[in-house]
Amino acid sequence: MRLPVILAATAALLLVAQAEAADRESEFRGRRLAEANCYGCHALALHDESLDERAPPFRDLAMRPDVEVLRQDMAGDLFLRHPEMPDFEPTPAQIDDLVDYIESLAP
Repeated sequence: MRLPVILAATAALLLVAQAEAADRESEFRGRRLAEANCYGCHALALHDESLDERAPPFRDLAMRPDVEVLRQDMAGDLFLRHPEMPDFEPTPAQIDDLVDYIESLAP
């Protein structure tokens, strides 16, 4: 009777570990995308400064209560509304990675 409980608990822990690993991979990809496309203006880490004072640091974006709005903006016209933004049209998966990275900066 104990074995099924132990097996179920082990399976649940493995699923959680896999999900956490996938999140870390997404954050890593998001950081790399940000370094390639956003670093010229935005601060990307916890203690750096934006090179363009008009560009909010990613850590500030992470503290906004509406981070999901950022995801929608990236899928919409965010890059077109701001002509100084790079010529970068992220795919839905890349948007997820960028937002996952930004969310990872939240305290």
